[in-house]
Amino acid sequence: MKKNYILTFLLIILISGFSFGQEMLVNGDLENWDSDTAPTDWTKVENIEKESTEIHGGSFSAKHTGGTKDLGQTIEGITPGDSYTITIWYKVVENDGTDARIWSYWKDDSNASVTDADTDGALRGPDNSYLPNNGGEWSKYEATVTAPAGAAKFYFELRTYKGAITYWDDLSFVKNSSASLNNNPISGFASYPNPVSDGILNISSASTSVKEVTIFNLLGKQVLSSSFSGIKKNIDVSSINAGMYILKVTEEGKMATKKLIIR
Repeated sequence: MKKNYILTFLLIILISGFSFGQEMLVNGDLENWDSDTAPTDWTKVENIEKESTEIHGGSFSAKHTGGTKDLGQTIEGITPGDSYTITIWYKVVENDGTDARIWSYWKDDSNASVTDADTDGALRGPDNSYLPNNGGEWSKYEATVTAPAGAAKFYFELRTYKGAITYWDDLSFVKNSSASLNNNPISGFASYPNPVSDGILNISSASTSVKEVTIFNLLGKQVLSSSFSGIKKNIDVSSINAGMYILKVTEEGKMATKKLIIR
């Protein structure tokens, strides 16, 4: 009975959108602009225009015309071992499927890049590939990652290619506190994409130890249970109906729990 009460509490938090996380990205909602081509606090701005028609939330978004052009911002105060959740809302004008992606990485105190095989797929994702166009609809990319040893900063960058047009909006980089559902003590933990739109959920960590993967619906019913050994595995969730779920991953007595959306 006690477990049921705990699960119910977690579900209420998920449904209400309650979060204990700390937002670290400045002007991620792109509501503040120094000019029609310069969003406030973004330090690398290439081929960007203020957009007031194609928006996901608020009054403005960023229209990004490609040709390998970037929109970037350096985030200070990263702590190795802490968990962070990246959220990106985007809309791609159809081109050839290789139009836009996240192009981010960790940096040390000297601004040198910190390579981390456990999270690089999510930071250049999904799974080191291009963001799906999804028929030109507003889409969400989300990944939870753990900062590697040596990381002191995070470079948040979005890229648009080959003359394509991408609209970016409601961008977020949240540090998950110990009270947050997205917090996880599993070293190198990453799960992506979120939402899942192609039936495949990627789970990875720094360890090859056995990982127990469980997905629950919002009534607390288990809808998937799987386990694997190794650093990374693609989990087939194509049999699960579209909706909101809870993902739980355990490894060597440690646990990561987060909201999961399946389309």
